[in-house]
Amino acid sequence: MSANAGHRQVGSQVIDSVIVGGGIAGLSAALFLARAGRSTIVYDAGRSRILAVDRIREFVGFDGLSPEQMLTRAREEVLRYGARLRHALVERIDPRIDGLFDVKTAEEVTRTRTVVLATGLIDELPHLEGLGRVWGRDLHICPCFDGHEVRDKRFVVFGVPERLVHLGSWLSMWSPRVTVVTKQSLDPAGADRLGVLGIEVVRDEVKGLIHQDNQLVAVSTESGAQIPCDAAWIATGLRAASGLAASLCDVDEAGFATTDEHGRTSRPGVFAVGNATNPIAHLAHAAAAGTDVGPWVTTYLLDLLLSEKRTATA
Repeated sequence: MSANAGHRQVGSQVIDSVIVGGGIAGLSAALFLARAGRSTIVYDAGRSRILAVDRIREFVGFDGLSPEQMLTRAREEVLRYGARLRHALVERIDPRIDGLFDVKTAEEVTRTRTVVLATGLIDELPHLEGLGRVWGRDLHICPCFDGHEVRDKRFVVFGVPERLVHLGSWLSMWSPRVTVVTKQSLDPAGADRLGVLGIEVVRDEVKGLIHQDNQLVAVSTESGAQIPCDAAWIATGLRAASGLAASLCDVDEAGFATTDEHGRTSRPGVFAVGNATNPIAHLAHAAAAGTDVGPWVTTYLLDLLLSEKRTATA
């Protein structure tokens, strides 16, 4: 049976580039490629991490907009220049012996010359009571994004032990009232750093988040204590949101694609941008990475065209 059995081939045309992921990184790459006249399809499974927050912050020109407004505006720009959007999850990408790639969803197969992975990341969250009510609102991961909105309030910090000293001490730039909660012993240098900054360390473990009138007021701990707070910050583990990179190119231990400074992976024709390769990239970084990869994808396509023409005239 054919590997493509049960899938509908998207026409006979070979697409110049398929972009997997419809967040800002993927849409920025699509905008460049479409404006360069390259046939481009974006596959968007609708799982953008930014949808967890109510408002966009720290992205000049979009501050205060909802994530939906930002993404809608970006999609409209991409469509205006001729790129196509598919609302589907890419299940696998098969490299072909002729150097092309078959991109497969549950319904169709698209053959393409290049692939841009913009598949993002997943925050590894613990099981906490009340988590669904606060994730993206009262439970934060980075003060760069929304620290300003809760400045000078009471902060509780918890999560992955090896990241707590950095996150806790950094948060002291946004508020003088920071408490770190962990059962793990901190190294002497880290403990000293927090002590000098006046950051209290509570030897306990956060087990839940407590609300009153739909507002976070405290965290509950394993010992039964309640620690009052206005905002909670979690140092999360991070991993790649998709296994596609691992099936195509070199990745690190968390599944993020290893690339050069221009988004090129170890496999020719496969590129990665945004959080698919850089887990600490913010929106502005993701947009810049998508724009930056465009010329390199275009150059790769130009080299393919030159090779085809030389072969044809040989």
